[in-house]
Amino acid sequence: MRIDVAELEIGQVLRATFEETVDSRTGDVTFDAPVTGEVEAGRTSGTLYLRGRLTTTAPMVCGRCLGGFRQTLAISVDEEFQIGGAPTGGRGALGPEDFVVPLGPDLVLDVTEVARQHLLLALPMVPVCRPECRGLCPVCGENLNERECGCRRDAVDPRLAPLRNWQPSDQGTRGPGNR
Repeated sequence: MRIDVAELEIGQVLRATFEETVDSRTGDVTFDAPVTGEVEAGRTSGTLYLRGRLTTTAPMVCGRCLGGFRQTLAISVDEEFQIGGAPTGGRGALGPEDFVVPLGPDLVLDVTEVARQHLLLALPMVPVCRPECRGLCPVCGENLNERECGCRRDAVDPRLAPLRNWQPSDQGTRGPGNR
């Protein structure tokens, strides 16, 4: 979806249903359902704002059990684009004008690209198939969601075994900042 800003009058608001297949342009993730939702674009004398809510799904691999699942991604878009000219930001403290993205010289906003970037930012760092996922046994690798393996998991890494008997000498009255 593209919005030609030159055709949008100052004060005019354009509301549209967004339903497009969006290519992530990465090898790591694909959006396996069309991105759907509502967007609203409005123009002021110097800016164009874009707001909306969009959703899609993406196939993921659980960071705990390594099982595949589909993750729902729901994003809110709230962007402002500067029409013409260079960014007005200067030195010193950041102000609201420093977060306005300049619009290209053709004055056409590619809403699909904005959606793609927001969806990529919404991806979880460590996807989890469900909150109660028990993951894999660290000893034998069995998926603990499917069955219990019987391995002893209370064993301590031998390099950390000396810490088992460690006791603070003053029972925690001195912290890092209390010397």
